[in-house]
Amino acid sequence: MAASVLTAALTTSLAAASPAAADPAAPAPADTALAQFYDQDVAWAPCTEAELPGLECADIEVPLDYADPGGTRITVAVSRGTADDAERRRGILLTNPGGPGGHGRAVPLSLADNPAAGWALGDTRAAEVYDIIGMDPRGTGASSPRVDCGAGPLPFFTRPTDAEFSAMTRAAVDYQRTCERTQGDLLPHMSTANTARDMDVIRAALGEEKLNYLGGSYGTYLGAVYGTLFPERMDRSVLDSATRPEGVSRDALMGQAPAFSANMDRYAAWLAEHDDLYGFGTTADDVRETLDATSARLREEPLGEDSPMPGYENNFFDMDIGFHARFQASWDAFASFQWFLVNDEPLPEGYETLSIAYSPVVGDTFTPDLQTAVLCETEWPGRLSVYREDSRVYREEHPYGSGAGWASPHPCAFSTVDRPEPAVDAERDGYPRGLVIAGELDANTPYEDGVAMAERLDNPLVTVAGDGGHGFYHSFGLPCVRDAVDAYLVDGEAPADVTCQGLPPAEPAPAAETAEAFAQEPAEPVAPLLLPATGGSGV
Repeated sequence: MAASVLTAALTTSLAAASPAAADPAAPAPADTALAQFYDQDVAWAPCTEAELPGLECADIEVPLDYADPGGTRITVAVSRGTADDAERRRGILLTNPGGPGGHGRAVPLSLADNPAAGWALGDTRAAEVYDIIGMDPRGTGASSPRVDCGAGPLPFFTRPTDAEFSAMTRAAVDYQRTCERTQGDLLPHMSTANTARDMDVIRAALGEEKLNYLGGSYGTYLGAVYGTLFPERMDRSVLDSATRPEGVSRDALMGQAPAFSANMDRYAAWLAEHDDLYGFGTTADDVRETLDATSARLREEPLGEDSPMPGYENNFFDMDIGFHARFQASWDAFASFQWFLVNDEPLPEGYETLSIAYSPVVGDTFTPDLQTAVLCETEWPGRLSVYREDSRVYREEHPYGSGAGWASPHPCAFSTVDRPEPAVDAERDGYPRGLVIAGELDANTPYEDGVAMAERLDNPLVTVAGDGGHGFYHSFGLPCVRDAVDAYLVDGEAPADVTCQGLPPAEPAPAAETAEAFAQEPAEPVAPLLLPATGGSGV
């Protein structure tokens, strides 16, 4: 069952809560309750984790509840990669990878040319002039306490039957009850606005007058919220693969599956064009029928113990197809992977690394219970009939990628947590124009969401045309995107609208030939798709 999937890119100010919160953008005066946090000393030391080579780490204290600064304290774990050129240093660049719930202390490794990291994608020019700051947001990773409901992952079905829908409903209710019982003191304070407030404490504790920011996916909303709450403290900002400015609501998440379907249409047409090599069908409709039939077979007969992926079944298959369809530059490898599954042939060793759904998460990169807590800060429908109808529509019309995951019952539908404040509706009033990046075919944060963010903040938009990627500045090696961001972050050039061409479709090759080449040079495991407790791709 897909319950074994490992779950791997929002509010108003507390101005009336306390004198210190009345003007959070200003430095905390020495006689205010928050001064002890803003003025704290930060003790940097080499990070001890093997996955953070060459970085320094520290813990920064923040209040659990900003309306009660004298109450419970928690810690936010941060990392630092120092600027390559100390003479040109222009401050810190605080980063967030998305999620919500994604751990961020490894992000500096992907921006700098750090030989100790080995796998680093970096050498961005930003690393020359900024201290790159990574952060495990409150409730995640090495920050303490970490939100852990002890409830385990919930079942996830891309095409749930009515019986599976009922099972998902019961599991979501049980999950939320368990989480509120075990973590009820933490959940009300796990919000985007409080994470933004933590960011301002980090800024002040590091002795910086201004904050520069790079966020991906959900991290774009987090950055927009910081700018809304602390406009006098925001300097340059890059929002990569942007969400909607209103936050990560169910309505926004429901837009993922249609975006996966749009990519699936393109992928199916490419497979049909190369039917002589893959044999999935001569039309896109034929290809979909072939893949649907394979999914149905895997529902009844998951891969056996002799496979590199024992237990691999239809939900994994559906998620993989949706994810693979986004990345046209790798369609050849993914088509080869799927050829063996479609033809019920033994899967070659090593091909399991191509499965986004089956491959285990490499390292500790995600706190799923925190994701659920943050998603619950927006309103979710309370009527089960809404989920039942949406689930039936999505299982038929959009079964790939996130499928019916967000259409199905979610723990937030059963939340009784009393939220201290509503979600923040982002705006830009008083800080410089930044840069928004959006992929034309991105399925995690659909393109129209990036357009909406750019329009709301009156920021220029970098459009990545013909590409389904997600997180473009440091993940896909597109010189056009990197040059635009570096010119803004490093050189201070006024950002401008620009269209960059994404990676072209792959050249097709016979499945066996691709498998042979793959055996000689196996790919690294595919980065895990962030899944919430009840399935679907995260942001």
